[in-house]
Amino acid sequence: MNKRSREILLGLIDLEKTFRISELAEKFQVSERTIRNDINDVNDFLEQHELSSVKLGSNGTLLVEDDIELAAGLFNQNDFYTYRLSKEERKPLIAAILIEASGYTTLSNMAELLYVSRATIINDLESVKQMLLKEHLTVESHSNKGLALHGKESDKRACLLKLLNQDGSFQTAGSVVQSFIRGLNISHRLKKEDKQNLQKIINEQEHTHGRFLTDASFNYLLSYLTILIQRVKQGHQITESLEVKKSKYEMAEDILRYVCQYWELPESQGEKELLSDILDSLSYIKKDSRNQRIIGLQLVTRKFIEQISNELQVDLNRDFVFYENLVNHLESIFTKEFNITQRDDFLRQIVEQNQEALHAVKNNIEMLERFVGRKIQAIEADYIVIHISAALERRKKKEIDFRVVIVCNGGVGTSQLLLAKMRNRFDFHIIDVVSAHDLRKSHYEDIDMIVSTIPLKAYEGEYVLVTPMFSDEDYLRVNKKIELLQKKNRVRQKKNRVRQKKLPEKERNPDELSALLRPVIRDPELFREVSMKIYEYFEESFDEEREPFLCELLREENIQLNIECRDWKDAIRKSAEPLLFKGYIEERYVDAMIENVLENGSYIVISKGFALPHEGFELGSRKVGMNMIRLNRPVIIEDEDGDREEVRFFCCLSTVDHKKHIKAFFHLVNMLTNERFKEELWNAESPRETAAIIKTYEQRIKE
Repeated sequence: MNKRSREILLGLIDLEKTFRISELAEKFQVSERTIRNDINDVNDFLEQHELSSVKLGSNGTLLVEDDIELAAGLFNQNDFYTYRLSKEERKPLIAAILIEASGYTTLSNMAELLYVSRATIINDLESVKQMLLKEHLTVESHSNKGLALHGKESDKRACLLKLLNQDGSFQTAGSVVQSFIRGLNISHRLKKEDKQNLQKIINEQEHTHGRFLTDASFNYLLSYLTILIQRVKQGHQITESLEVKKSKYEMAEDILRYVCQYWELPESQGEKELLSDILDSLSYIKKDSRNQRIIGLQLVTRKFIEQISNELQVDLNRDFVFYENLVNHLESIFTKEFNITQRDDFLRQIVEQNQEALHAVKNNIEMLERFVGRKIQAIEADYIVIHISAALERRKKKEIDFRVVIVCNGGVGTSQLLLAKMRNRFDFHIIDVVSAHDLRKSHYEDIDMIVSTIPLKAYEGEYVLVTPMFSDEDYLRVNKKIELLQKKNRVRQKKNRVRQKKLPEKERNPDELSALLRPVIRDPELFREVSMKIYEYFEESFDEEREPFLCELLREENIQLNIECRDWKDAIRKSAEPLLFKGYIEERYVDAMIENVLENGSYIVISKGFALPHEGFELGSRKVGMNMIRLNRPVIIEDEDGDREEVRFFCCLSTVDHKKHIKAFFHLVNMLTNERFKEELWNAESPRETAAIIKTYEQRIKE
């Protein structure tokens, strides 16, 4: 905080007094807008220390909670006017002021900001110029205007990042320079909610691209993106073209698309290239150790859902959306990527309203902690409750004549993905998907709700703001809005509804048509064939990289019966042979599977009598595939505790990332809980019959 903000806070601590914005503006001889910015500064300080923020009441009155008295003991030697800056501490601050200045800034202005004399700034200036010159930035002096910084925008951002990380850590508590930078209100500042959304965007793209940042790199990227947002808002966009490696370009492109969409920023090729370069420079978690356990994590998640279902007496075992989202969340805990540390109001409300789910999580959290190898924090458990709450709400949803317009400023791919996700979770009628600048009154004259991925500054009515990824949190926000509108009788049943106008025509495309047909065509193979024809008609390529169904992986040619095996090692090799022959895996993948069992015992036994040998996808796995064998006689797998497992089925799994196999795996584990299914597998007389049994039971799961 700066001196004025500190004085305002000290005044507010006196609960006997009341203050108005206008009175403070008059007292400090500044504008009311400046005082409002100071209040934001005060609230940032209070939020950092988990204290209630200052609210604005009627007539500009400032409202405070009793806990503000605790703020009095939080000031330290790093406050602006109680701490005397050294020359080495002033240099990065002067540089930061020059970078942030729009055009020229004066020596007097810098002196006032740093609470030093004009002469002190003059004495420091030469060394600051030399420091900036090393960053390819030059300082221009003008007798009438002051000082201005010249150089490429990319160099300015790089310099600012170095300044923010000058002590080796972006958010080191007690850093003098960082305390002053916070007080200067420069570009690394974001509202708490915006920062959380930015974290979610990064997390989502980590999972999408299978590249997981270390904690330090995650914070560095978060720091850069907040700078990017503010700099572009101020009109400072990267225009120069950069020569960069292409290994992280797609990830950079996706991150930037969501960031620009959420904050309504223009995209540019230069921004993509610079972000790609930054992503290439960061450190990532080694995948081998993590990927070796990913199937185990997915299995633990399935068992956790089973226990939650039993405790809540609600069957959530067949909700694939729930399973997939929860796997991703637990994976972020496992890889230490979960960077949210405080509840927001919405999260607090959801958890308070779902105490039964919270108790169920607490009662069964031990199995997750055993797998992760540490205690699960309260905030992490709260987000598990979010996923459970969303799953429970999906079970309760009813078909209603609810008319919705979606506002999405992303491209066709982004908008169609959002559209598919919403249609998968709601039965309401989405009448149009538009960009913010195309949103007109005609769109919302006869609708019930607008759902937007960006703030609608020009729209005065109510709308629900969601992230482009449409998370479980977003689902609950939309669902809560529906409930409120229903209570207000704004939603009428289909039989009573009279439509006043013709719905706008939608532009047909293969994604939309496939999404419409998915709930109708239950047979996964038939759905795939129909989808291929749709894409062929539109002269577009069919996405073979989607998550395949189990029956697509375990076809007749991928099943062998009545196989003789000497032991479990021989069984793993024979289950892998067809995949090895087709080029799905390498020989080293087979060796790695055997070595893993030798080290970890019978972990591959996912159900009584059924083993799923697998390894990390960087150990010789080239393509998603499965091959299952049924043995004439069971073999024994013994773990390190001496427990022996008899196994009759070995299903070798190969995958290329953490996600492509997940739907097939989910269906298989669910089906193996059905003893009748296992009995039919054992009694099947041919691979064709076995494949038909798998297909039949998988279809039942989807229905």
